[in-house]
Amino acid sequence: MQFKEVDLPGIGKKFSIITSGKEKVSVIIHLSGKREIYFFEKDDFDEPVCSFVLHEEEANQLGSVLMGTFFKPEAKEEKEMFLKNLIIEWISLERSSPLVNKSIKESEIRKKTGASVVAIIRGDLTITNPSPDEILKEGDTIVLVGNKQQIEKFYEVFYLLAR
Repeated sequence: MQFKEVDLPGIGKKFSIITSGKEKVSVIIHLSGKREIYFFEKDDFDEPVCSFVLHEEEANQLGSVLMGTFFKPEAKEEKEMFLKNLIIEWISLERSSPLVNKSIKESEIRKKTGASVVAIIRGDLTITNPSPDEILKEGDTIVLVGNKQQIEKFYEVFYLLAR
């Protein structure tokens, strides 16, 4: 998903979202509170397929519906329960890290701890779902996912025992 906000001097603000399905929705919020909503098809962002206007109260009502104020599918509760057990840890790799200059595979992070490296942030580059052959470098930030025990095991194996 991509999100963009643009000031429209004397008019208000324009917010545009390009969905994972490559469709675009733009909302112009006027200083008066009026909202114009435009929907564009995939790869054709020049002419909207449809548009409509909502007044402030209508927009608030629609926003409440979209946020799940009136109805929350049961699956959300299951996801929330799952997410309570999920930990996402961001770890900066310093020169002294036992992971530096080794591949994810060679380090055996998942095998030794059960946690998984789901991304590597290297400067301005983000490597999502990195290959097991990806070499970890000094200055990288690895994004690790696991439950509490797996994350604790990661620190035990790679930081406490390494000292």
